[in-house]
Amino acid sequence: MNNPLSIFDLLNDNSYSIPLYQRNFAWTDVEITQLIIDVLDSIKENRPEYFIGTLVVSKNGNEYSIIDGQQRFTSILLIALAIQNEYSPSTKRVEKINLCFSARKRSNDTLSSLFLNDINTGKITNDELRRGYGETVSAIKEHIGSSDYLDISIEDFYGYLFDKVKIFISEMPEDLDVNLYFERFNSRGEQLEYHEIIKAELMQRLVANGIAFAKVQKFAKVWDACSEFETPCIKFFKKKTKGSDADEEREKVFKCEWSEYEPGRNSWRYGYSLKNIYSKMVVNKESKKSLISAIEETVESGADAGIEAVENEDSNKYRCIVNFNTFLYYVLYLTDNVGADSIQLDDKKLKSAFKVSSRDSQWILSFGENLLKAKFIFDNLIIRSSLETTNRRKEGEWFLQKAYREDKNEKARGHLYVQTRFDKNSFPTNNHEILMLQSMFAVTFTAYKDTKWLYSTLKYLFENADKLNEANFGDKFYAFLESMSKRFAIERICNSSGLDAERLRYNNFVPVYAFNLTDYVLWKNREKLGLGYTAIKFDDFRFTYRRSIEHWYPQNPNETEGKSKLPDDLLHCFGNLCLIVASQNSAFGNLYPLAKLANWRSIFSTQSLKLQMMAANTDSWSCWDETKRTEILEMEKDILQLLKEYIY
Repeated sequence: MNNPLSIFDLLNDNSYSIPLYQRNFAWTDVEITQLIIDVLDSIKENRPEYFIGTLVVSKNGNEYSIIDGQQRFTSILLIALAIQNEYSPSTKRVEKINLCFSARKRSNDTLSSLFLNDINTGKITNDELRRGYGETVSAIKEHIGSSDYLDISIEDFYGYLFDKVKIFISEMPEDLDVNLYFERFNSRGEQLEYHEIIKAELMQRLVANGIAFAKVQKFAKVWDACSEFETPCIKFFKKKTKGSDADEEREKVFKCEWSEYEPGRNSWRYGYSLKNIYSKMVVNKESKKSLISAIEETVESGADAGIEAVENEDSNKYRCIVNFNTFLYYVLYLTDNVGADSIQLDDKKLKSAFKVSSRDSQWILSFGENLLKAKFIFDNLIIRSSLETTNRRKEGEWFLQKAYREDKNEKARGHLYVQTRFDKNSFPTNNHEILMLQSMFAVTFTAYKDTKWLYSTLKYLFENADKLNEANFGDKFYAFLESMSKRFAIERICNSSGLDAERLRYNNFVPVYAFNLTDYVLWKNREKLGLGYTAIKFDDFRFTYRRSIEHWYPQNPNETEGKSKLPDDLLHCFGNLCLIVASQNSAFGNLYPLAKLANWRSIFSTQSLKLQMMAANTDSWSCWDETKRTEILEMEKDILQLLKEYIY
């Protein structure tokens, strides 16, 4: 059977049956309407195709028994029949009813009558299919062509449904114990994520190439441990209980070594190399195991293996700076050794980028190893944002901490119990500097497709995995990040003659990066600048998502207050520009700088360092206008000089 199937092929090829042990059709107008809306949204967004989920089947003679997905299958069939009966579309049609219900004659009669558009026949009783058909007709009339989807006709919808909507078919092994696995499946009618499709296809390749099923399960376990993206992947691997016990999976996969830089404590560090991981992993064994069960149930099996639900619970309360799909791109390119300048990060092209059909088993298994290695590095050495306020950090605050093992017992005597903690600085040197640089990049390049900086960063860490626990690696990594920031500056904010004031004028489209790099350079020079700006707490500065470029002296001042416009050369110079959050831009409006200070003084301590310096000078001078032209331009010159010294 081809994979995936279009809806036209699903409804017209092969024969499907719904076994007696399956429940009756149970979807209501809620689920049916959502399915229709999902397809409409895909058309509206010009998606080339829409994956509607997985149909799990088992070959039974000349037909396929549906183990999971009957609600979806039946709903799709009802939608197609409703459009054919109510609108007579000119495109392809359902040519036969290829779905039957075992031992449910009434349901089969209803489907046959609906196919013949004989809705008034006595064979159509008030069963669940007749009810579903009526709700389907109502949902179609309510939503297709509605104000939200004015440009989508019935013909458009029907054609897209038949040709562009796809369903993934998972066929069970012939020796499957159907009753054992049936209860594990749940039809949600949700579109599969791209990464779920890729995972299933890669696993099918492994099975087709004769890879031992235990190793396929291990590949799936790695994938699931990494796809729970905002949970440290190490938690999905069982650890030993007592320090004196034999090593378990976690200690073997994430090779534990004594933490030499912290003598006097029962502290161990985890390794980052992650070589030959499949031989060190454990999966549950069952006599009859299907491919789809491995695809969908490995997270559950991880729980059986002793995953800690809470282990230093704040390790789970954070947000990553990219999503799993983007991360998969990184690992794909790491595996293929692609340079940062050659990558593209379009979510919609992820599936095609993997080129699954051309991958051999060795590549797929290597990708699995690289996935776990990269995710472990990502969990420990890439910044995260806190989702709550605790006694250690505020909500939204960046942090950079790693996992380590500590053998501890609260009692004076007794066994030392193994714990994994997540509160140690990731790097023994320059941890805060590294955090500042990473957060500067993160708040500048916010779209996932623009995160080449992060791929470059991960590639550097990945290729230096054997050195990551060295005491001085923080120095090397800090130098790498600064070098990248300088290269980005030359590419984005400098011209052929270097860095000059003309390039950073407002009307020359100053990039956000110029402001964030400026803040980093000001922070880096905080000791010297703090002597002149004593009221500014440079050490407290944090990067956040400031995206709006503001004129400190407004472009259109309130002339009724006697404020005139600045000459363009001064108005649009870098010295008069600052970066703020969009909501603050609206609040500032056309207020004069002193009025901004008076109305918003309490917020300036959390603003951009450049803006804090501008505000401090406005306060000191008691104005910020053309009378202070010399001082404004001198401040700009001083900042640009610091930038030049940093970049070059």
